[in-house]
Amino acid sequence: MATLKDIAKITGLTATTVSRALRGFDDVSPATRTRVREVARELNYRPNHSARKLVSGRSGIVGLVLDTAPADFESPHFFEIAHSITQAMAGRGLDLMLHISTDADPLQTYDRLIGQGVFDGFVLLFPRADDARMAFLTSRDVPFVVHGKHVPDPDYPFFDLDTADIVRRAVAHLAAFGHRRIALLNGEAGWQVSRERAEVFADALMRAGLPLVPELIRYGDTSRAYGRDATRALIALPDRPTGIVCCNSLVAGGVLDAAAEAGLSIPGDLSVVAHDDVLPGMETGDLNPPLTVTRRALRDAGTPLADLMQRRLNGEPVRDLQVLETAEWIGRASVAPAPQKG
Repeated sequence: MATLKDIAKITGLTATTVSRALRGFDDVSPATRTRVREVARELNYRPNHSARKLVSGRSGIVGLVLDTAPADFESPHFFEIAHSITQAMAGRGLDLMLHISTDADPLQTYDRLIGQGVFDGFVLLFPRADDARMAFLTSRDVPFVVHGKHVPDPDYPFFDLDTADIVRRAVAHLAAFGHRRIALLNGEAGWQVSRERAEVFADALMRAGLPLVPELIRYGDTSRAYGRDATRALIALPDRPTGIVCCNSLVAGGVLDAAAEAGLSIPGDLSVVAHDDVLPGMETGDLNPPLTVTRRALRDAGTPLADLMQRRLNGEPVRDLQVLETAEWIGRASVAPAPQKG
């Protein structure tokens, strides 16, 4: 089996330089990285993570730890983002390893994995407002990147979408069509993104001169079933909303289900705007009616997360590793002027 030393001998480089070239470090020139990878392919080289760590101080393995398995409706979405992160990591000479925790306290899992000395760092998904993982990993001086954030102004590397921009555009769009009672179908209350979404929603209503009605803000697990049940409750109110902002397209699918069940027309009786347009099994442009959405695919998070992980491992400062992107707006037929009361 070929080793780093075999590649080093052929290329005339040190084993450390070969290791860094295979892992895509920026301090190795593009030409050298290309040459090293060509020789590695010719020799059918396969990385030995233990040997790699002895040479470079790193294993090239990044961990992804879940405290529980995804729910049935979440599984396709989790697979999509895990697949995209894996592919992006591989392109940078890193390997993603998934671990499902069996500990009552997930921090015990991180403590054990850190103690094994196998992982260079971790990717964190699904941050909650009370999330202790970030402080724990920081205290252990272990590199990590987060998809999202658990506080408004984090001191760690993260990739996130501009939730404030998404919510403001949705509310302003509905208000421009004359909607005055606008509901929000939010995610779980314990998620920081849900808290941010609710705060921005209230601010956007105020800016539009609209009242904040607490009973029009609902929280749930972001499934289609949650969207259906929440909408049933909303349309049963004496003064039901005429517009709904949904935290994702699965929830919006549930809104359409409940509206059809109640004999309501979308957008004649109820207008709908949704985020997270690109989810497995949801083609929002093919729904009846096609949904107005903010578009950003989960799989698009893989590349920025892998890039941030590599740069963090290379020692770049945290302040340069915080990425906030905006989502594309796509106006379709699920929004119309608010119905006039007779």
